[in-house]
Amino acid sequence: MNLKIVSDAACVIAAFVLLAMSVIAVVHEQRATYEVITGFFCAFICLVPLIFRRAKILELPLTMVIMIEVAIFLHAYGVLLMKYDDLYYWDSVTHTVSSLTVALCAFYALMVVNVSDPMVHFTRRWMPVFIFLIMVAFGAIWESFEFAVDNLTGTNMQYSPWDTYRDLLCDVLGAVLMAIYSYIYLGKRSEKDFVDGLNIHSKLGKITKSRG
Repeated sequence: MNLKIVSDAACVIAAFVLLAMSVIAVVHEQRATYEVITGFFCAFICLVPLIFRRAKILELPLTMVIMIEVAIFLHAYGVLLMKYDDLYYWDSVTHTVSSLTVALCAFYALMVVNVSDPMVHFTRRWMPVFIFLIMVAFGAIWESFEFAVDNLTGTNMQYSPWDTYRDLLCDVLGAVLMAIYSYIYLGKRSEKDFVDGLNIHSKLGKITKSRG
């Protein structure tokens, strides 16, 4: 089966289901504005990989697309159907999946930099370290963002100090797993072949150019 068709189908199905759930939340469940907006916004984000590919901006690998769709869907599902409130472990599941997804994005971005910028080179030994540091920093910034939004808008994204601590642990877990994966990946595959497969648009800083 054509992987591009599978990728597009995953985007469309995830977006359609979230749109349907958002409409149901408005009509029958009487969810708050924040929850409904989250559902519609997540539905749009699900289509971003498809839009990027169709616009010939960037072609994400199927693995990346699936992880994005799963991470977004789990979050929107939890918000729209109140799983964050009903299931104590839901936040940890979604946060871990999201951490893995963001860490994979960081890994891909660092490989692009490796191939495109002759002044920068992350070795196989140091790549996992940078992925870990990026994820720890991202986790701290995100938790600070949640804290600020809760205080400014009255939402309840951070239930307690324990919730914040648990989220940071999930970030560390995702960072460690992706750091290990990056080390294994770089030992078996070529960074240049991966970047070439992204088919990045030439106007994006000519980042497909080889380090030469």
